[in-house]
Amino acid sequence: MVALAAAMVFGACTNKIEEGLDFSKASADEVVSALAEKLQTGDATVISKALETVQTQLSKLLKGTDVAKVTEYATKIKAFVEENAEALKSFNIDVAPLTKVFDEVAALPVDAAAAAEDAAEDAVEGAVDAAEDAVEGAVDAVEGAVNDAVDAAKGAVDDAVDAGKAAVEEGKAKTNEAIQNAADKIKL
Repeated sequence: MVALAAAMVFGACTNKIEEGLDFSKASADEVVSALAEKLQTGDATVISKALETVQTQLSKLLKGTDVAKVTEYATKIKAFVEENAEALKSFNIDVAPLTKVFDEVAALPVDAAAAAEDAAEDAVEGAVDAAEDAVEGAVDAVEGAVNDAVDAAKGAVDDAVDAGKAAVEEGKAKTNEAIQNAADKIKL
């Protein structure tokens, strides 16, 4: 009976601690308190499981848009891990995966407004580059059209010159024929 009561009390505490690790229900300070309670159990499996839960919760927050919230949780949990590094090491608990998440959080933009400004600048630069490319394309197209028109005009001029030369030659031939005909009539 005493064992059953102890199991129920321990189970209730465990549920409370598990609930304390739920970021949607607990503040960053409450999560750190829950981690401290886990550490006090002295059970490496329990501590490891708690840190895995925290890592999962932080990873989920990283996928969201609330930079301030993920930064707050990560900062406080990182401080807890650093303060208890020796104890965690004594339980052979690998905090490297959690440290990786801390690094990802540290890489987040500090200010959402600055991030938005950077995104806007990138968009403007992209639009300017696209406009410059479009202008270059239009200039190339106009140059091509002008060159084609010049070539066509040169071709038309050459054709006109050739037609003119042919007309002159035909005129010369008719003139010579007419002169010859007239000379032949005079000799008769």
